[in-house]
Amino acid sequence: MKNGFLLSLLACLFAVPCLVAAEPTRVLIVVGPSTHPPGSHEVAAGGRLLQHCLENMSNVSDVAAEVVYEWPKDQSRLKSVSTIVFIGDTFPPQRLPETATILAQLDTLMARGCGIVCVHYATGLMGHDVGQAGEHPLLGWLGGYFANKSCPHHQSIAKIYPSAAITPATPEHPISRGWNEFMLHDEPYVNNYFGADQNRLASNVTALATSMLPTDSPKNETVAWCVERPDSGRGFGIVMPHFYKNWALADLRRFILNGIVWTAKRDVPDGGVQTTLPDLTTFSPAAVEFSEDPRKLARRIVQSAGGNANLLSRFAIEERLNVSDDPAKPGKPRESVFDGHENWWFRGGKGDWKKKKDEPATDLVWAWTLQALVDEKSKLKVLPEIEEAGRTLVGLQVSESISPAMDVYFEKTNLQIVRIDWRKDINRFSNWRQHDGAKYPSKCIGYRKATGKPWFVSEIVELRRLDELPGDLP
Repeated sequence: MKNGFLLSLLACLFAVPCLVAAEPTRVLIVVGPSTHPPGSHEVAAGGRLLQHCLENMSNVSDVAAEVVYEWPKDQSRLKSVSTIVFIGDTFPPQRLPETATILAQLDTLMARGCGIVCVHYATGLMGHDVGQAGEHPLLGWLGGYFANKSCPHHQSIAKIYPSAAITPATPEHPISRGWNEFMLHDEPYVNNYFGADQNRLASNVTALATSMLPTDSPKNETVAWCVERPDSGRGFGIVMPHFYKNWALADLRRFILNGIVWTAKRDVPDGGVQTTLPDLTTFSPAAVEFSEDPRKLARRIVQSAGGNANLLSRFAIEERLNVSDDPAKPGKPRESVFDGHENWWFRGGKGDWKKKKDEPATDLVWAWTLQALVDEKSKLKVLPEIEEAGRTLVGLQVSESISPAMDVYFEKTNLQIVRIDWRKDINRFSNWRQHDGAKYPSKCIGYRKATGKPWFVSEIVELRRLDELPGDLP
């Protein structure tokens, strides 16, 4: 009887191993330094967002994520980590104190099969981080990296695209589960570095997503990849998102979460990771929406027009001016001389010169030359983007040097001036020309805001710079 009881007790003990709690899969999220403007990178908020998503997956259980803002000094915290996620401006170990020590400890972790994930600029290495031929352990751990323009061996390209299509490259891979091609306004790096063999992906590296970039000379560029290393560890690199708001895109978010789960050697569900994301403000970013520094945007606009030295200041134009509601009507000849912001002389045909005082059109022309953007008296403010005729326009509001404030819009892709909204009018520009280093639109049509109808057309026939003002000006 006693033996039977003992056997029954032993059978019960061996039959209930599930009563002993399994160790959760541990994910360490390392947030590195970042100096990007609010709304871009937002690495700390991005790290907290990933932690929330990983710990609230409805179809992958027992994951514990920890966010750190420096490399753990207590090495016991690293022993049971299944994968490490890096987010920051370039590969964080290169920017944190005691880089050599961190890299050595990472080498030990990778050798035991720990996973690694790098998000956006965390895939990046600077020239002083790598050897002359691009040597760096990240290449083996991750399968590739973004080579900053300072690198001696290779230069990747960082450029913001208004609309980039991100396409699955290997749909059968577990990381590709549950997400489809998506479009985003972001900075997917191209010409990423994958090794010395003509930059081909190594045999153990898989392209996961591609995009036809850059838009002016598109090629099928790899923008996300994974590696299965000889040490049994796994790596996943993805060169997005630049803008914090893009974490709201379910396909992008699932893509990244799938990659983290896969590098932790957990099964990725058939439909991909499922998680619910609260409002992006929950994770305390400096800003959800990116707003570029207005002076920086102004400098880019001026540079695209030929630079400060080539902006028009003292110049003469011959134009055809049609003041009517019929844009097709032939214009009458008019000659004008402009000198800086406030001086404008004009004459019809070969008549006498007249000078306009306190004429609003001088402000309009001053903004058209872009001089208003570089004047120290101008107060600049970035305007919300707008869509017009299938184009995305970025805008700057100019005030204090111009009154009332003037809204100036530029095509986002090439930063050419498109329209000026001011007072009662919307002025639209077209027909681009170049003269003596200056790039300018030669045609302007003015529309009344109230009616939307045109009321004048000005088209420049000839433009010339002036070293001196004509002697017959009043």
